Amino acid sequence: MKWIRLISLVARVALVVTLALGLVFWIAQLLGWIGLLAFLAWIGFPGIHEALGTLGVLGLLILGGVAASTKGSRRLGASSIIYALVVPAFGITQTLILPGSLHWLVQIVHLLLGIGAMMLILRIERRYRAFKQQERRETLVQTQGNPYSPLVARLARLGTAGHVVLYRLSGGKLGGTILGLPVLLLTTIGRKSGKQHTTPIAYFPNGDGYMIVASNQGQGKLPNWWLNMRESKQAQIEIGRKRMRVSVRQTSPEERQRLWPIVVASLSNYERYQQSTSYPIPLIFLHPEEVVRWE
Repeated sequence: MKWIRLISLVARVALVVTLALGLVFWIAQLLGWIGLLAFLAWIGFPGIHEALGTLGVLGLLILGGVAASTKGSRRLGASSIIYALVVPAFGITQTLILPGSLHWLVQIVHLLLGIGAMMLILRIERRYRAFKQQERRETLVQTQGNPYSPLVARLARLGTAGHVVLYRLSGGKLGGTILGLPVLLLTTIGRKSGKQHTTPIAYFPNGDGYMIVASNQGQGKLPNWWLNMRESKQAQIEIGRKRMRVSVRQTSPEERQRLWPIVVASLSNYERYQQSTSYPIPLIFLHPEEVVRWE
């Protein structure tokens, strides 16, 4: 975001100075100010004017490329790229257009093209800023959502702890299913605390691995265990008395589109969870890498 602002600022300043120098030169020509024209020639006005104009157009070209690759700004980006190519082409050939007494019309068009370039740069920056703000809001929703009240959250933690104890003591005979789906114990390392956290989660067999659903029961935020795994890409699971280290991978959009109907068909609650969640609920593959314990 900062580099977008920097490019926008540099490009706009370059274009403002370019336009200002052009206006000064134009006025000096109209009024016959020989001294001012001589001064502009002495400081190398043509070279400065061209260099600053090129810098401004280059900034527009870069920002146009960014916009063209940003959702919701692709048309703006494409038109900005075309515009950025037209401006220097016009600047190079303007001396050949309407030479003589009507050439002032060409100079006005050149001035307007420069102003248009500045407006496009500003528009792209604002559009990109709005896109990033929306992206941050969506991320905030995913990580915060609509959490339970403190009392409910405390009871949920106690219930989870009790479930884990019963599962381990019985080797999965108690607490080994939830609403007809098999359950595994997932242990992750807290991304902030560095401590282990174990959560009972329903799973779906998937080849030689397993698939779990980061629904968080439709709270509208990503579960902490997934936020932890998303960074480490590893976790540990227990199925019955078998404990394994697993690698972690989120399904691609195409895989999710294929697997989601299977998930919903197995437990219709997932459809309700999705309806109360503003983002596609992630499906995660767990692939065993090492058996830690077998009893």
